[in-house]
Amino acid sequence: MLISSYLLGYNDNGTVSHLGVDHVFPRNVDGACFDLCESTYDSPLLHYDLLIYFPHAEQPKELICLPDLPEAAVSALQGDIALPVIDFACGRSVRVHLSRPHDRDCA
Repeated sequence: MLISSYLLGYNDNGTVSHLGVDHVFPRNVDGACFDLCESTYDSPLLHYDLLIYFPHAEQPKELICLPDLPEAAVSALQGDIALPVIDFACGRSVRVHLSRPHDRDCA
């Protein structure tokens, strides 16, 4: 698993338009799937991590974690909005779309 830092991009109206990473994506991004996981990080506050699975990728890039997403990004994903995640280094992107509620705990 690769834990990555990220940037948020916003639209003119203040809503989140995309997430940006750099030098994170594997060569093959086909078949990517996503999960939004709840975690407390040993605190009473709830945090969400975005996990991106790349089934055809080399390690450690077969699973990428974008930790502790800001509330604006979580609200967009939980509101059934597809957000692109763009790797600035290679120009590839995947559209994150969560089609069901996520209530699993992550480590």
